[in-house]
Amino acid sequence: MTAEQTSSVLLSRMQFPIRWGDMDAMAHVNNTLYLRYFEESRVSWAEMIGLPLRNDRVGMILAKASVTFKKPVTYPANVTADLLAGNIGRSSFILLNTLTVDGDAEPSATGECVTVWYDYVNLKSVPLPDALRAILEGRKE
Repeated sequence: MTAEQTSSVLLSRMQFPIRWGDMDAMAHVNNTLYLRYFEESRVSWAEMIGLPLRNDRVGMILAKASVTFKKPVTYPANVTADLLAGNIGRSSFILLNTLTVDGDAEPSATGECVTVWYDYVNLKSVPLPDALRAILEGRKE
């Protein structure tokens, strides 16, 4: 599943103002900031549902992040980052992002983050907790 494909499970929605300093020499938002917007949406969602972010035992770890740039974002603007659940595996899940300039119909960028439920003590992936799986599937547990 890619960010272009729709998921029925919207996990979070965040809005960000574009700051003058976000632009680069090409007069559009620097490419690195898209990953920052997606990170902020992921971290905010994790905090909202009570996932441990600083855990010395078990928690999320980012395995892969990618961005597909559709069109440039420029100042002044506000953008909305939607975080959606993608494919769910035994010990990993995909989080999909769209970044849309407020007022635009189509996203300016899409993103995909492969996230692993990870045992930091034994340094290996472990099965997703049932409660997290339920949230990703849009079920209340």
